[in-house]
Amino acid sequence: MVNLQTQFKKFHNTIKVDFDDNQPLRDKRNLIIDNLKDGLEKQFFRNKAPTFNSFNQGSYGLATGVEPLPKEDYDIDVGIIFNLSKNLYQPVEVKKWVYTALNTGARTVEIKKPCVRVQYHLNNEKSFHVDLAIYSLGKKDDGGNKTTHIAKGLIKSPEDEKIWELSEPYKLKELLESEFADSLDREQFRRIIRYLKRWKDYNFCSTGTERPTGIAITACCYEVFTPEKDNDLRSLLNVVSGIIGMFSGNNQISVKLPVQPYNDLFKKMTNIQMTSMKTKLINLQNTLTAASQEPYTFNACASLRKVFGSDFPGL
Repeated sequence: MVNLQTQFKKFHNTIKVDFDDNQPLRDKRNLIIDNLKDGLEKQFFRNKAPTFNSFNQGSYGLATGVEPLPKEDYDIDVGIIFNLSKNLYQPVEVKKWVYTALNTGARTVEIKKPCVRVQYHLNNEKSFHVDLAIYSLGKKDDGGNKTTHIAKGLIKSPEDEKIWELSEPYKLKELLESEFADSLDREQFRRIIRYLKRWKDYNFCSTGTERPTGIAITACCYEVFTPEKDNDLRSLLNVVSGIIGMFSGNNQISVKLPVQPYNDLFKKMTNIQMTSMKTKLINLQNTLTAASQEPYTFNACASLRKVFGSDFPGL
């Protein structure tokens, strides 16, 4: 049987996005942070502007980012933690501060339920967007740590959906790093996540709720990943088989975020979409199995390109 580790490593190097290595994305992120500070100063010119700290979250915080497919854009997730009590301000009110501060120039700003999105365009095409998750920093909990709550809700949302929801934005990264103490295991874990992210981007429609989210893929990998030294194909096959095993008898899947607020990451998918996802996972499982048994590298790579796209190397 052929050894495809070299091909998988090449594939990974082609699709990976590391925020620390991407100066243009870092510059845009930093520009938005600076604009937010300046915009808040203007809004609160008669009073002291609220202060905040920022941090990378999502795929850039976890080092699991992937290059977007053609016609799709970069997705940058940034956490904004305001130094204020959630008891003093309504969540959507704080989102409006951010919206007003950033709604300048050619970019498009939109208040979404979980965040404030800043969208950039290039030649009338979406080039990248920054999702700003807005948090409040509260009092210390019983463990001596300050609690954080994320602002949820739209301007037109019912009042009971405009909430400050308990959240642990830093803990997920800490959890993943502590789970895989060995650096080589952690690197393979991140590669497996990136392979599956490219698979889901390539095989699912980008609009609506058909495509599983990146955080849902990450949580699934967290549940079933086992390291396989120098064999990404075997590790990936084990993970895919493990995810298939998470589906119930009626082809439904429910996986919770492993930190607060412990929400179901597949909640928005319909029963039909979940069944479709399982079918595509089984196809991926069969393709990986066949590739692992294929005696010729060219044939193995050709079959893998059908599920991962042309960025998977031919040889």
